[in-house]
Amino acid sequence: MRTFLLPVILLASSLLWDLHSAPLAAQAPPDAEPPLFVDRVDVNVINVEVVVTDKSGERVEGLTKEDFTLTEDGEPVEITNFYASLRSGRFPLTEGIEPLAPVEEPIRRRELPPDQRMHLVVYVDHFNMRAANRARFLEDLPAFLEQRLVQGDRIMMVGYNGSVDVVQPFTRDRALIRQAIDGMEKVATRREMDAAERQRIVRMMIVARAQVPPDLASAHQQVRSYVQETRHHLGSSAKALRAVVRTLAGLPGRKALLYVSDGLPRRPGEDLYQQLVNIFSLDDIQSLGDSRGIDPTIESLREDEGHLFDNIVRDANAHQVTLYTMDTRGSGGESSLSAAWAELGAGNVGHTMIDSMRTQNMQEPLIEMADATGGEATLSTNAFGKALERTADDFDSFYSLGYRSESGGDGAYRKLKVKVRYPGLTVRHRQGFIDKPEKERVGDRTVASLLLDLGDNPMGINVDLGNPRKDKRKVYMMPLLVRVPIDQLALLPSEDKMQGQLRFFVVVKDSKDGISELYDEAFPVSIPAEQFEQAKGQEIGWSTNLRVRSGTPTVAIGVWDEVSGVESFVHRVVRVGDS
Repeated sequence: MRTFLLPVILLASSLLWDLHSAPLAAQAPPDAEPPLFVDRVDVNVINVEVVVTDKSGERVEGLTKEDFTLTEDGEPVEITNFYASLRSGRFPLTEGIEPLAPVEEPIRRRELPPDQRMHLVVYVDHFNMRAANRARFLEDLPAFLEQRLVQGDRIMMVGYNGSVDVVQPFTRDRALIRQAIDGMEKVATRREMDAAERQRIVRMMIVARAQVPPDLASAHQQVRSYVQETRHHLGSSAKALRAVVRTLAGLPGRKALLYVSDGLPRRPGEDLYQQLVNIFSLDDIQSLGDSRGIDPTIESLREDEGHLFDNIVRDANAHQVTLYTMDTRGSGGESSLSAAWAELGAGNVGHTMIDSMRTQNMQEPLIEMADATGGEATLSTNAFGKALERTADDFDSFYSLGYRSESGGDGAYRKLKVKVRYPGLTVRHRQGFIDKPEKERVGDRTVASLLLDLGDNPMGINVDLGNPRKDKRKVYMMPLLVRVPIDQLALLPSEDKMQGQLRFFVVVKDSKDGISELYDEAFPVSIPAEQFEQAKGQEIGWSTNLRVRSGTPTVAIGVWDEVSGVESFVHRVVRVGDS
């Protein structure tokens, strides 16, 4: 590795960046020295949040570290860090601050250490919700968020209506949150359209059954078309939720996401397959369907999309995000097929069976996502305010159990199990985690600095962006130089040199919120020992070229000193082209 004693000691590499494809690997100079072997042990403390309740569902306080046992992959581990958050006395609101909602009595407030403070995402799924149900939920939401703000939580408001809309990034500003809630009330919802389409298909089944001979194939094709379209929308919904969960990976402290919808179907079209069986009868299906390979019961079982929710759970546990889910349909559920059943003359029994099947199908993913991550699912209730109070109790009364991982960040999934020694108590916690290598965790934090407008620069790095040069239509090459003060580096003596190891991370967001792949590159630092004193006060430089699209892209840079473990994150917005 060549070293130049200049005001900026520049060691250059090149990188071709495309926002929609993985970058080409950078090439090290031909005379580069081998990377410095860094013998540093990263102590990765895994924190497990635990909620303990008694038989009546009340939170149990007053437990100690000795009351818990914790296992990783079935093997007991020593609890080295223990924190108990207890609901403390009540405090009045800060004078002069307009609350989000009227408060009948002072709110309980706790003083939490920084690593126990909450980042809360409220995720409103407009696409999978009816407007009336959303309105009832949003009416009760301000009082809950007012409690969270008093506790010092940071809140982000996200909406989904075919694409993710970060309505309000993390904030403690009441006015901004109120504005976000008001804006969500105006977004169109889509579940009404889904209900109308399902009713249309049922009526079409009735017409097809009345034909001579009955047209089972046509009715079956209608169901198949609906299922395929629903699977597509479900995949998009799950992908969006998973993306938001992964965005939280680099955040410090506790993280929770409140997912609000009218439920998600684990088996798309299951109720319509049952309608097909009820309308045509088993005799019809056996006589008309066998030759065409139609078996509605088997098909409905095959349409299981549980893997989508397994992936969400896996990411949530990997990034230590607790999921709370809420079904806003209320205690009455939904009866969207009642008119069609009236035409059939099926009576209340058939109608009730179909509604019960659909309710279970829509709620299963909500239950699974909450249970597996240590959260709670709210189902079949119209008392959203009371349900949100129970969620607040989880946030305010919990235990944090920490232990040192011995796996060294091997990237494997680890199963967790927490038990309490007193019988009759229920323990809720996330079921596992992925022990990521430190390099991946720093990469996660780099992405978080970009998406969540966070920055922390203890190394004092400087970023210079050169003039973009047009490469082809709406694509530009933009020089990037990252400068790191030598005085901030951890350098080790090695023969006649002072050596260190940096790693640079780069990720770009374009004007339409498209995110590039995260790029990272190891960067050995080597300074001749006799020149080290002269080098103090100067900088190490790393340069590259980014291929960016016209507009106002944001570039996030992370720098990790692999010797000391210190990290710095900065991001810059640049105007490219005429946009």
